[in-house]
Amino acid sequence: MEETTRLRKVAIADDSPAFLAAAANYVASLPGFMLAGIASTAPQTLALVESATPDVLLLDLGLGPKRGMELVQRVKAVPAAPAVVALALFDTPEALAAAKRAGADELVGKERFIAGLSQALARLFPSAS
Repeated sequence: MEETTRLRKVAIADDSPAFLAAAANYVASLPGFMLAGIASTAPQTLALVESATPDVLLLDLGLGPKRGMELVQRVKAVPAAPAVVALALFDTPEALAAAKRAGADELVGKERFIAGLSQALARLFPSAS
């Protein structure tokens, strides 16, 4: 009998259509993960988290001035909240500290999205890698 592995659901929230498309394509290609949905606004993000119940949310901290950090807090307040991987233009110590203070589990800089996301997912879900 073949063992079935549960796919981890990944949702993505970003206000850049080009980044959303590229990130969605990349996530869909990752073994052990599936795309749960995408959102481009804060209200869409909260609705997606509640309806799709992702295991992890990739959340652009630039969704609006200060709103990205506030949105991390709102997502983490949802029952059965997903892990949050904050996305920033650059992975700096300052951005990491701010993301962690807001409740994010990981931070990935968009400048090295593929390598950074792979490492973050491996830390969050050791059995999936």
